[in-house]
Amino acid sequence: MYLLLSSIAVPVVASFVSLALSKRASPRAHMMISALSLTYSAIAVLIASLLGIPYLDTPIRLGPPIGYIGFILDQFNLPVVVGVLVVSILVAIYSRPYMEHRFHELGGGSWGVYYLNYTLFSASMLGVALSTNIVEFYLFLEVSLLTSFILIALYGYGDRIKIAFLYFIWTHAGAFLFLIGSFIYGLSTGSFDYIAVTGDRPYPVGGSGYIADQALRNISFALILIGLLIKLPAFGFHIWLPYAHAEAPTPVSALLSPNLIGLAGLGIYRILVILYPGLMQANQWYLIAWALITIIYGGVLALYQEDFKRLLAYSSISQMGYMLLGLATMSPPGIAGALLHYLTHALGKASLFMAAGNIIVGAGGLRNIYRMGGFAFRMPYTAVSSLLGFLTISGLPPTIGIISKALVLMGLADLIFRGASLSPGMVALVVVTAIAGFGLTIAYSFITMKRIFFGKLSEGGGEVSEAPLEAVTSITAVALASIAILVLGSLIVNPLSSAVASIIPILLR
Repeated sequence: MYLLLSSIAVPVVASFVSLALSKRASPRAHMMISALSLTYSAIAVLIASLLGIPYLDTPIRLGPPIGYIGFILDQFNLPVVVGVLVVSILVAIYSRPYMEHRFHELGGGSWGVYYLNYTLFSASMLGVALSTNIVEFYLFLEVSLLTSFILIALYGYGDRIKIAFLYFIWTHAGAFLFLIGSFIYGLSTGSFDYIAVTGDRPYPVGGSGYIADQALRNISFALILIGLLIKLPAFGFHIWLPYAHAEAPTPVSALLSPNLIGLAGLGIYRILVILYPGLMQANQWYLIAWALITIIYGGVLALYQEDFKRLLAYSSISQMGYMLLGLATMSPPGIAGALLHYLTHALGKASLFMAAGNIIVGAGGLRNIYRMGGFAFRMPYTAVSSLLGFLTISGLPPTIGIISKALVLMGLADLIFRGASLSPGMVALVVVTAIAGFGLTIAYSFITMKRIFFGKLSEGGGEVSEAPLEAVTSITAVALASIAILVLGSLIVNPLSSAVASIIPILLR
């Protein structure tokens, strides 16, 4: 069966249907084509999960050195797949009223071209998440980078062409390093598979896929790691993100920050944790330090932003630090928390970027937080959705964020209590820094919430109005999903935790 392949193929076909109907279909028809095709993807994934996880499409053998092309839904990528699909479907609906506003600002635009690139962007991210092979992972990632580049260049704000090329150059530098490191791996081992898809059940390649030569292994590991850290991005490689995510059209920002960057975290798990566990463990304290610096840096910069979208962009840098932190612990709760945090961040940050877009549409393009105030009285649905978004990324109840951040911190505690080779002073520094990062998220979240939605109605507040129905419905659904998934969390969290707990000890033997 090719159920998962069809979940990618149907949106791809739909995107070109939208392009073909560009001048004949209404904006709402284009929106329906995109949203319904992605809804099909969600139904296909749901059927696959009901048939049993792990679910594997019939693999296609291409022979050495590529190996097998396949698509898998397992405990490890389930949170990522759910995040990609929920956000992509609802932002497709949200795009219709927002892009109508943006096209008016630009003096025109093609709905067919927009939804062509939007739907391809969404489908390619799903392809990255479902891949079983490094070649697949790279090709789908490349499509996601190209389509998002086009969307920023055509419909972004500010100096959008320059910003789009800044984004293109940085992300493709990361992709190039990733590709070179992957070639070393594939040519050295005879296969690019990271999931063994033959036999009775699919399983991570693990020890059978290690590079024998130590020098080549180190080089390959370093290149893949740096490539993925640029994509994440970690501190030092983050220069491109605040520009691209703040100045992209807001529906695209609501895919870039919540969905695309976190796929690098999945790549770190699928490729580096599984294929290079010894090197991940040997370098884990360097990666933990890097993660903590990323968390603090992004949080501090977010705290001092005046532009709402730019604040959310720096927040995304900080939140990706939590994914890196959990993965670097190489402990079952930490890795489970990191993968679950993809879903947490997807839902929380999507609702917040959509809120920023609602304010842009409903308040005459306003983005400066210090010129806002009292908007809860005029935009109640956006205000409640923003509150849930901030609670989610802060790791507070009643949202799924409390589970993912608790697991990441448990993973760090597990590493320390297992006898970490650090002095008591360094252990204290790590713990205090982790807690400070948690506090920073809460601080910038609730300070921003207060400035925008509460207090005295700002000057010109009489002109502020709630966003159109499609925007309100979609943002509310994304925000409520973070509560619903907490309630139903055992369906994702328990299988994920059990699967990670079973595989990590085997890798580290």
